[in-house]
Amino acid sequence: MRKIFGAVVAALGVAAACAANATVVLSNNAAPGDSVTNPGGPDVTVPIGASDWYYSSVRQTAEIGITNTNPRSGNGSVEFSSTSGTGKADITYLPAENLGAFSALDGMSFDWYRSGVSTNPAIQMPALRVLLDADGDLGTTGDRGGLVYEAAYNGGVVPTDEWVTANVTGSTNLWNFGLGLPFADGGYGVTLSDWQSMLSDAIIIGFNAGVGSGWNGSFVGFVDNIGWTIAGETSVTNFEVQASVPAPGAVWLFLGVLGGIGAVRRLGNRKLSA
Repeated sequence: MRKIFGAVVAALGVAAACAANATVVLSNNAAPGDSVTNPGGPDVTVPIGASDWYYSSVRQTAEIGITNTNPRSGNGSVEFSSTSGTGKADITYLPAENLGAFSALDGMSFDWYRSGVSTNPAIQMPALRVLLDADGDLGTTGDRGGLVYEAAYNGGVVPTDEWVTANVTGSTNLWNFGLGLPFADGGYGVTLSDWQSMLSDAIIIGFNAGVGSGWNGSFVGFVDNIGWTIAGETSVTNFEVQASVPAPGAVWLFLGVLGGIGAVRRLGNRKLSA
């Protein structure tokens, strides 16, 4: 019993330490985790608990979910797969309230992984995006979009079968979609700082990471520890697989064992006092 209680205390200590550094988002299902697909029709969006994170823009041949296939920091990570260029899937943080001025974004980061079984172009990896409302007026939606980080436009390489940490700073190149601007306005050599100067009224409405949309070939990859720093305050999300809940019968069996131990102890005490 002492070993059991000691293990529980140790686990709680680890959980508290993790909570101090990151928010943990759990899969909707127990191990092996989630699997969201959408063979046809409009893009699918599925909430992940009440976390303000969503599996979003899921379409065609793509599959996404927090799984235990390739854990990064703990027992899980977000897994993406697609078998053709028509597949797409994102994991998106979209809270009810905006996250502040885009000008206050100091940077963002995430861990990503490209599996060696992927057959799409070798420079492609999961993208990281900051989602914006360009004029800061949430009453209008025609100017919403985002800025995208990809290693290909920052002189980076894309290794396979290993985790990579990417950090976006003021000098990192980002390309745009939406925002009321021509696609990739200004080319692919515009830095975060440049965008902040051009979009001085923009506010941050969310963040996401995703794969697909026009990629040729199949892809398997993972992301974890998506983070950002706004006005000096850093937030990091670690994705984990929900632990299995013991069946009711197992709970009653455990309680019965405890009751039996108590009965044996009481009987022993009686014999000693006799």
